[in-house]
Amino acid sequence: MTRRNQEKPQREKKALHLGWIPGVLFKPRATFRKIIDANKPSWLTPLLLLTFLVVIFVLLAAPVRREIVQSGSNIPQDFQYWSQDQQQQFLDAQANLTSPAFMYVFPFLGTAAGYWVVWFLFGSILYLVNTLAGSRASRQTVSNVVAWSMVPFALRVIVQTVAVLASRNLITQPGLANLVPADATGFLVYLRGVLSVVDIYWVWHLVLLLISARPLSALKPSKAILGVLVAMLVLLLLQGLPSLLSSLLGGLSGSSSYYFYY
Repeated sequence: MTRRNQEKPQREKKALHLGWIPGVLFKPRATFRKIIDANKPSWLTPLLLLTFLVVIFVLLAAPVRREIVQSGSNIPQDFQYWSQDQQQQFLDAQANLTSPAFMYVFPFLGTAAGYWVVWFLFGSILYLVNTLAGSRASRQTVSNVVAWSMVPFALRVIVQTVAVLASRNLITQPGLANLVPADATGFLVYLRGVLSVVDIYWVWHLVLLLISARPLSALKPSKAILGVLVAMLVLLLLQGLPSLLSSLLGGLSGSSSYYFYY
């Protein structure tokens, strides 16, 4: 075997398969068949796409975030009744929000890490559920399918970027979070965190998972679909925890200027 023939499989293994991106959106059934039959790691491509778009979003949203802090539009309504020390502490905290860490680092990590962590968690949960149901699909194949089903979130980031630039405001009530009052406490904070991840792009993501469920698991259609729904329910229950913990530890209402998108 020549050296050229030896290097060819390595190049194919590292291919990004960018052509699958429009296929996932417009021809999902046939495209997911290709992803599953390829039987090689391909999960990196959609995650890199999301990470790149998050970088663009953070860079473009930073000036908007700075304008909001400097204009004082986020000062509480009863600020004038605070003590002088409390007012100074609040103003000092606001000044810190314009630092590079709060303008770029934390928003990027909170958003990009959210996608990567949720991909890993959901892939693990779905693999476990399918295995218990009798599926022999490999962990790698499950990871590939979960990652490619997240392509609609790339459209979400693009739309959010345009919305922030057009409105000059940050998105503080994502998904269905506005169904729960911003000053909610207790269980409602947890519910708000769960609802914040549910939007049209999340539904699109779920539909792609349901379309690929049968080819992925090779189980009966009812078992395959049930496995996806169970895994998604478990994930949703886990995704409400950060909002609840933030409320308990920081006295927050469950909303912030950046959060874990999914």
